[in-house]
Amino acid sequence: MKERVVEILVILMSEIEANKRLSDIDVEVLKRRGYTQTEISAAFSWLYDNMPVQDGIVVRGALAAKESHRILHEAEKMMMSTEAQGYLMQLCEVGLLDNRDLENVIERAMMSGLEQLTMYEVREIAASVLFARPSKWHESRSILDNNDTVH
Repeated sequence: MKERVVEILVILMSEIEANKRLSDIDVEVLKRRGYTQTEISAAFSWLYDNMPVQDGIVVRGALAAKESHRILHEAEKMMMSTEAQGYLMQLCEVGLLDNRDLENVIERAMMSGLEQLTMYEVREIAASVLFARPSKWHESRSILDNNDTVH
């Protein structure tokens, strides 16, 4: 399921880059693509826990500046298919992976022992890295308060 949530996150971040508010994103489109309400809710929850959100807008200026570009070593390129390498670049470009997360994904890929990872295998690794990191912007909670409302 985590891999599917990452797919939704890529879609959401692409929408956000087009200057859409979170409330303007049509979740029905995601449902028509085959994603469940649980997966969609998990993606929005991850966004709120891990991205700076103010008044329903992801504050892009608060995200870490892209000071450098990571170039894959030849050994790293050999470990991943071209499609997998492109997928990693996409995750970085939309702001889901920061430099530390990217290094963690590459390290896990190199340690996997597989001859050449596909995009789907890299997506699994990226999902495990994204969902293992602590919240950066908000205190994460798994229990609702008495005055909380779920939409």
